[in-house]
Amino acid sequence: MGKGKTERNWLEWAISILSGILVCFTLGFLAYQLIFEEQTPPNIRVVLGEVSQKDEAFAVPLEAFNKGTETAENVVIEVVLDEESDKEKGQITFEYLPGKSSVTGWVIFTKKPLSKRLKAHVIGYSTP
Repeated sequence: MGKGKTERNWLEWAISILSGILVCFTLGFLAYQLIFEEQTPPNIRVVLGEVSQKDEAFAVPLEAFNKGTETAENVVIEVVLDEESDKEKGQITFEYLPGKSSVTGWVIFTKKPLSKRLKAHVIGYSTP
């Protein structure tokens, strides 16, 4: 015959209680955000990084920040190198940019851009 029910020791009880508290806290926090946090549309800001050479091209890192609480999809960002002799444009699309988060990408140029000559702006995005 097999053993009957075994009693839990203090460690099992402590872990069970702690797990229950964490689950309740997480659900409460999510419910609070859903009810009380004001939903704001995407507010996207772009910050350009330092230029680095990649093979025969030049990569410009950029980070897009969504300061709003709503998600932005298909975010298209254009980076323009505005030299006196000619202009070169680069473009990047981020499929998904959640609220209050950021995403990083790189735009590639054939000529070495000077950071003060680079301008970035959001062309468009959609909301789900």
